[in-house]
Amino acid sequence: MKSNQILGIASLLTLGVLPFLAACSSDESSTSSPHIPEFSAISSSSAKKTSVKTTFELGSCTYENMDERIYVSNENDYYTCTYSYTSYDYTWVGEKVKSSSSITVSSSSSDICDVFYCWDETESSSSIKSSSSTKSSSSVSTFTNVSDVWNGKMVKPSTDYIDGKTYMLIYTAEELAYFADQVTNKGEEKLNAKLMKHIRLNPDNMVDEKGNLLISQSKLNEWTPIGGGTNNVIFKGIFDGNGYTISGIYVNKPAFERAGFIGTLGGTSTSDSGHVMFLGIENSYIVGGEQVGGIVGRMNYSEVQQVFNRKSYVKGTKYAGGIVGYKNNGWLYYSYNSGMVVSSEDRASGIAGYNANASTSVIVSYNVGFLIAPNKGTTAGISTTANSSKDCFYIDQDDREIVANGAAEKTEYFLSSEEFVSTLNGLSFSNIWTTDDDEVNDDYPVFKWEKIRY
Repeated sequence: MKSNQILGIASLLTLGVLPFLAACSSDESSTSSPHIPEFSAISSSSAKKTSVKTTFELGSCTYENMDERIYVSNENDYYTCTYSYTSYDYTWVGEKVKSSSSITVSSSSSDICDVFYCWDETESSSSIKSSSSTKSSSSVSTFTNVSDVWNGKMVKPSTDYIDGKTYMLIYTAEELAYFADQVTNKGEEKLNAKLMKHIRLNPDNMVDEKGNLLISQSKLNEWTPIGGGTNNVIFKGIFDGNGYTISGIYVNKPAFERAGFIGTLGGTSTSDSGHVMFLGIENSYIVGGEQVGGIVGRMNYSEVQQVFNRKSYVKGTKYAGGIVGYKNNGWLYYSYNSGMVVSSEDRASGIAGYNANASTSVIVSYNVGFLIAPNKGTTAGISTTANSSKDCFYIDQDDREIVANGAAEKTEYFLSSEEFVSTLNGLSFSNIWTTDDDEVNDDYPVFKWEKIRY
């Protein structure tokens, strides 16, 4: 979100600088279109109170009539604040504010601020009452820090029955760890999960854009990919990111096949398929052996859609991809990657390291990540398999050979333009892409649901 800007929930409900760029395009039309689930925002009415105390400084907390916005001045990224003006039926989502810091809410009008809330989209504080627009201070009971780093423990999450299926509702890193353990170590391969807030497994400054770890490995929480690994468990359930992100994934197992947030997705037939959607991975470090991806190491007969991997480092010995390392049948569509992808031996691609079945292409996806592989002709903007991308574009910003494999070359200027957003929406048969107005993706297109969650 741009500094100091707050977006209205009422408006929302009407509803990624690296050398190689790619995005999925061709003139050929699809014979069939993948199913696009509907994404919807969660209302603040589900908020719940907690008991962590914090002091906030209130300034002229007033409603701005001209453009229906309230401005919060703070550069931290921990708490999300909302402003509720009781004379109007509006609630505004604000910048995230760090615990024990000061915030100032200001406006050009002279209306009085009646109630000010802090919440993280699921948890809320008690209100602060203010009788005038002059500065005042209050101690409030506020929510647990939304960016709490995983403490390495596990907590059993609550569940809900949604559209005929039972989902674990994931609010914390500890609950995410519990879900992963149930799948990988307890053999519950068909469990479903739905994220309910952003999850941070390690600090945001864990890795730089070149893949250098900035924090001692002994201080990092290591993630075991969901499914795959030595016990050959396969994740066959649904992981609904619900528009939220998981950041700080740390996997450092050079001999580990099928590494990623998820190791192996889907079995040997469509009846054993898995599904990942509406999920973002950020600021992560994922190193494995063969078949390594930012989100999935290997997918079989499954569906991965509306996902991104941003500002992460992905490395494997063979078959490394920004989204999926090795794709064996199934749908992979509507995705983007801005992280570095490295293969020490063979095949590195922005989206899918290798596509074993070119008849099920990578569709409408783009890459802005740096790609490295030693063998000439095995570095591809989208996928290293011939004719395995459909409706895809890429750009090569240096003299190294980047394989097209069905994608078309375009300029960086085009890929960051409104015209490109329109192109993506047309190719997607739906209006799911938008411009990067919040400057989270270096001006390249983002999903509309990202603006709801950030």
